[in-house]
Amino acid sequence: MTGPSEEVLDLFAVPGPGTSLPGTAGRSVVAGDLVLSPGRDPAVQEWLSPLLARLAVTMDSRPGRRPLDLRLAVPVPARDGSWVVEGWAASRYEPGTVATRDLDVTLAAGRVLHAELASWVPVRPAQLLGEDGQLVHTELFGNVLLDAYGAPVVVDVVPAWLPPRVAEGLCVLDAVGAGAAPESVLARWDVDAAREYRRVSPR
Repeated sequence: MTGPSEEVLDLFAVPGPGTSLPGTAGRSVVAGDLVLSPGRDPAVQEWLSPLLARLAVTMDSRPGRRPLDLRLAVPVPARDGSWVVEGWAASRYEPGTVATRDLDVTLAAGRVLHAELASWVPVRPAQLLGEDGQLVHTELFGNVLLDAYGAPVVVDVVPAWLPPRVAEGLCVLDAVGAGAAPESVLARWDVDAAREYRRVSPR
């Protein structure tokens, strides 16, 4: 994969060339204090990034928050105010985080995230695939990190409007495909809808 260009690095005000963020599914790189993720649609990020930024701050500042509660990486705009530069979007890097390959941990983090998203986005945005369900993260596996305290941090939200069970099926399929879970786990999940979504999805 080609890394971010000098123009991308300049507009996000970070040094280059950046280093790969191990374990993440989105081919992201760490540059300075940001994670840069490729393949982002400007029209989608224009509404998604501000929403995720507000949600991340709300989750972090919620009364009664515990150290191991879910966190969400905060999207960061470029210096010119745009959320995507040459297909790259940015979020705040959490030092000391490592990607988890534990399927159960990833699924648990996804359920919390999807519950939060369901209350924040009750109506389907026009840009999203899917006819029923809610806003979900379709690439959960590899995009749940653990911070120094073991708290999950979700990064690189790839959105769609789907039933949460389909998002979980996608996560299970990705875990099996990455060799992080045995094929026997597929029998515990309805993965047919997930396979169909992956077949027709432009990603």
